[in-house]
Amino acid sequence: MQAGFELHLKQSLKLSLTPELQQAINILQYSTHELIDFLQEQANENPVLEMAPAANGPHTLLSEPNIRTHIMDYRIRETSPKGNRCSTDNDFNPIHNYSCTTETLEAHLLEQLSLFRPLKDSETKIVEFLIGSLNGNGFLDIDINWAASLFSVSIEEMETMIQVLQTFDPIGVGAKDLTDCLLLQIRNQENDNRLPYTIVEKHLTDLAEKRYRKIADLYKVTIQEVQEAGDFIRTLNPRPVSHFSDEMIHYIVPDVFVEKEKDGYLITVNDGFLPKLSINRYYKDYIAMKHEKRANDYVKAQLHDAQSLIKGLEQRQMTLYKVTATIVEAQQEFFLRGMAGLKPMTLKDISEKIQLHESTVSRATSNKYIQTPHGLFKLRNFFTRGLHHVNGKDCESTTTIKEKIKVLIADEDKIKPFSDQKLCQIFESEGTMISRRTIAKYREDLGIPGSSKRRRF
Repeated sequence: MQAGFELHLKQSLKLSLTPELQQAINILQYSTHELIDFLQEQANENPVLEMAPAANGPHTLLSEPNIRTHIMDYRIRETSPKGNRCSTDNDFNPIHNYSCTTETLEAHLLEQLSLFRPLKDSETKIVEFLIGSLNGNGFLDIDINWAASLFSVSIEEMETMIQVLQTFDPIGVGAKDLTDCLLLQIRNQENDNRLPYTIVEKHLTDLAEKRYRKIADLYKVTIQEVQEAGDFIRTLNPRPVSHFSDEMIHYIVPDVFVEKEKDGYLITVNDGFLPKLSINRYYKDYIAMKHEKRANDYVKAQLHDAQSLIKGLEQRQMTLYKVTATIVEAQQEFFLRGMAGLKPMTLKDISEKIQLHESTVSRATSNKYIQTPHGLFKLRNFFTRGLHHVNGKDCESTTTIKEKIKVLIADEDKIKPFSDQKLCQIFESEGTMISRRTIAKYREDLGIPGSSKRRRF
């Protein structure tokens, strides 16, 4: 065969992702907080874009058949400077008016130290050093010998200062470890707690593994007394400083609200926290003036990017609405009864109903939250597998089954708790096909121990 060059005509279909499509995909999967940061970044880079602060007024309301809403209006709005105006009730946003006054652990302890009169100045400096040496759990894991030599004091004096710190609120601060923290709290109790003290000091692992009989035999007490001691120990706080934090509180902003009304459900796509984008009129007029070509081309490109961004926002809100409306329609029982009414549902089920690709539905529900009459949930929580009933027609979601397991165990006879096999039989008697191994898996997912460790004596 002779080698050579030839020209061939070939026809093919190929999908290419344009910059606009890539941006629309990214916007769709952003959470509210991520979207706000992205819009701020775009406004800083594009001089054509103007960004007004979030309105924080009534949320955008959308409309579809059988679900009562208003029609969404997404016209490009021109902005103009506005003077200060009086604030109304509609302008109030509790998050924007929140003042971060959370007290840190260090400040809390230093305030108590300032009121602790018996200490000398040198002793106060030692306690200040100890406060500054606490770890995130409020424990003091420093070398006492090194600390004593640092301040040129005896080990006994350093231990005395540690004991002073351990008298401060919250009780348990300044402990060496978890065991020491619990022991400090027990010593602070007025009741006779010798057995709980001994269990924490020597048998904390045995208690966690519910080895009640072993502890009872060692100390010549009844199993009931060991269980009562365990009940008391569980009232102690293993992390007494957990409510002190140096980090900012992160609030979850719902992306969608669903409210029950007489004739259906009101679905609200939340754009109250999003800044309002508009196109600066000056740049529109600039193109009409026919300035130098390179400048005009630059402005046109920036205008195109700005319009694409605003269009991407419109598509995001409309897609999020459509997905939510379809979920509400498919999960009517959930919105009436709560988690017990949740039905099995997949991304494919939603994508087929609204004629969107499954990946689009996945992005639309990723990192999104929905406020319902039964609380705040991730949109992804509505997508769950299920198990068939004996008749093969109906299907129960795994979430619903887990809720039933939780309720059954909460109401069981504590002296004779349900075994996994017994739970399996209860479900089968109600028509749900489920194996003992699946029951055990769901129980472990819920953090519920086996029947032998739930038994009360």
